Amino acid sequence: MITKDKLPHIISLVDDESEEIRDYVIKDLNDYGTDLESDLVEFSDILNLKNLQAIKPIIEKNRRQWLLANWKNWYSPFSELEKIEVAMNLISKFQLGILQQTPLTIKLDIIAGNFLNLYPYGNEMDLSHYLFQILNLKGNKDDYYNPLNSNLYHTFETGLALPITLVLIYILVADRVGLKVVGCNFPGHFLAKIEVDGEMLLIDCFNEGKIVFESDLEDLSEEAREALITIINTPLSARTIIKRVLSNLINAYKEKEDVVHQQFFKELMLSAPLR
Repeated sequence: MITKDKLPHIISLVDDESEEIRDYVIKDLNDYGTDLESDLVEFSDILNLKNLQAIKPIIEKNRRQWLLANWKNWYSPFSELEKIEVAMNLISKFQLGILQQTPLTIKLDIIAGNFLNLYPYGNEMDLSHYLFQILNLKGNKDDYYNPLNSNLYHTFETGLALPITLVLIYILVADRVGLKVVGCNFPGHFLAKIEVDGEMLLIDCFNEGKIVFESDLEDLSEEAREALITIINTPLSARTIIKRVLSNLINAYKEKEDVVHQQFFKELMLSAPLR
């Protein structure tokens, strides 16, 4: 098995003219283990597009092995919100690898601190305005099935995501500043639910924090209104939310015709603690 100090030499042979040497190198890199990606950071100057493409399948395989080994950790004895945050951090690290240079928790802490500096006595509506107007977090309507739309860290970088990803950012930042936001499995797409001055409000985070008032439901038929009220008032567990996130990832990889990752997340959906 090769050691870290031998990586520069091995990487230089990835695109060697000899097929025999290339096969030997790929085998060595396959045997290196899940530390390959992080160890390569030290030798980033020797990486180029061609050899990165050659080792990409190995890095992706390592990430899958890493996530499988660590997946059950999110359901340790945490609160429901802590479970969600740990699970989303695992997904983010899986998708981004070494590109995620700051822990998700720190990113959320920074946003919460910046909000408090701007709104020392802010409420849930102020936080919605801050996230979806000032920071301009919004739905990725042009590339809806991009798997990274389920990635909280990536959302902070691009400002774009799926409805549930944006709601989870709203929920997790709110918790840090002493506010309460919960998720709502509303038909169509995921919404946030808050209460302001005794009135329940739904926030459409995908559409820049658009407000849906409880009174807006009065135009519906009684049967439809009662069904929606039941959905709105049903508490969502961390397990339910993470299942929804994984379902979105399965659909996203299917749309991208990435059968390997589509199947991988199907298997993850059936694994403990979700089965």
